[in-house]
Amino acid sequence: MKSRLIICALILAMALPGSAAACSVAGCPNDGTELRSNVVAIVTHQGKPLSGVTIQMTRRGVQVFFGKTEPDGSVHISNLTVGEYWLSAELLGISAAHTCFHVSPHASRKAKKKLKFEWGDMPTATRQIAGRAQISELGKQGSLVWRVQHRLNVPIRNASLILQSPVSDAIYRAVSDRDGGFSFAEIPSGIYVLHVEGGATPDGDVFGPDDFVLQLSPSAKSEGLVLTPNVGGGSCGGWSLTPR
Repeated sequence: MKSRLIICALILAMALPGSAAACSVAGCPNDGTELRSNVVAIVTHQGKPLSGVTIQMTRRGVQVFFGKTEPDGSVHISNLTVGEYWLSAELLGISAAHTCFHVSPHASRKAKKKLKFEWGDMPTATRQIAGRAQISELGKQGSLVWRVQHRLNVPIRNASLILQSPVSDAIYRAVSDRDGGFSFAEIPSGIYVLHVEGGATPDGDVFGPDDFVLQLSPSAKSEGLVLTPNVGGGSCGGWSLTPR
C-alpha cells in the first residue's frame, strides 16, 4: 500500500504546472561582478577563439549593446555608464554566458576589463548521431499503479533535426520516421549543435524546440541518442537528450 501511495504522489507532482523543473528568473547577488566602463568579452571553445558568438547587454530590460565576436573570439564594449547590466553570449542556441555585473562611479582595483567565457564546454559524446525520438506514457489498461509500472515508449514522428558545425558552414538535416528513428550518415568527427523542432505523437501531441551540443567521436562510449520531450516542466519545455 505504501509503495502505491508513493507512486500516486509522484504522478500528481509531475502533473502540477509549478513543478521543481519549472524555470525561474535569476537575481543578481551583490550587483554582480564589477567591470570598467570599457571591457572586452572573449569566447573560446576547447581553448580556441570562437567567432560569430552573439553578445547582448541589457540594462533595466533595455538592450544597450549587440555584437558578435571577431575571428579572435573577442568583442569590445565601450563607454558603459554607471549601473547594473546583464550580459548574454550565445551561438546556435547554446548559451556561453548569462551573467550580471555593474559599473561603479569610481572603478576599484578589482574592476575587470576582460570577461572570458567558454562555449560548449560539456558536449554529449557519441559514436554516431542517430537514435530515437520518443515519449514515455502510461500504459493503456489496468489500474493507475499497473499503468505506471507498464509505461510505453511512444515514437515522435516528423521531428525536424538540424545538425550544424559552430566553426564551419556545414549543415545536415534529418526527420524522425514513423518509429521515431533518425540518423545522420557520413558525418565527420567533431563538435556539432543539434537543433530539434516539431514532431508529434500518433495522438497528435506536439512539442517545442531545443538545442544540444554533441561531440561525434569514434572513441565515445555511447553509440546513439534518445530524445525525449520534457513534460510537466512549467514554462521550461524543451527536450532531454540521453546517450545510449
